Amino acid sequence: MIIQEFDKDSPEWLEARQAVITGTRVKSVKPLLRKGKTGSQPMEFWKIVAEYVSYGVEEESPMVRGTHLEAENAEKTIEKYGLTNPIYDRGMIWKDDNGLLGCSPDACENTEEPEWSIECKSLNTAEHLYLIMADKFAKGELPDEFESLFPPRLGEYRGIDSVAEEHQHQVKQSFVVDPKLRVVYYSLYDPRIVLDNLQHYVIEVRRSEMLDDISSQKQMVEEQAYKARAIAKLLTAINAQAK
Repeated sequence: MIIQEFDKDSPEWLEARQAVITGTRVKSVKPLLRKGKTGSQPMEFWKIVAEYVSYGVEEESPMVRGTHLEAENAEKTIEKYGLTNPIYDRGMIWKDDNGLLGCSPDACENTEEPEWSIECKSLNTAEHLYLIMADKFAKGELPDEFESLFPPRLGEYRGIDSVAEEHQHQVKQSFVVDPKLRVVYYSLYDPRIVLDNLQHYVIEVRRSEMLDDISSQKQMVEEQAYKARAIAKLLTAINAQAK
């Protein structure tokens, strides 16, 4: 055995625990009994992988990191694809005058009906790396021996299936709101990673690959929006009657 003395919770103690399966991590790194959204491995497994290829202890939340890296992230995607006439942080784009449906792209083509937009994400390093690997597996770029690490391939590749599950509806909403939108660049950026070519990675989500998904979401959100507005009007009437 090798013993090193550190003050608990000190920077040195935290650094020494990086990429180490300690007693508190054993339960959370156990392989899953059945495949989930991260294949046969829990996210804690990917955190260990991430600690091998990133520097320092991860301290910022993805939301905080994403906010201050958003412009840099978008700029990298614009440069990568040679996108022209960009505008950053557009604010709100409404589907029509009734104001029921909208979206807020992090960057997009500076026109009334953009044909491209960018959704920037700076996730925790483990999820960032997992999404890259899962996308490459879905594209057939990884050997089949890694099949157990990922959800099964769903047939023909679609970018939307490689987007993090909690962001898929957000990406689809951009297509619901803007009928001219052809592609959303789901842009992942994590400068903590020491492997330069994996710091920035883009998943292209194209309208042509998911027309049924867009139609289904459009129907659902319109129904919910009109229902919410109707209830608000009802509440207003009830309030008026109580006077």
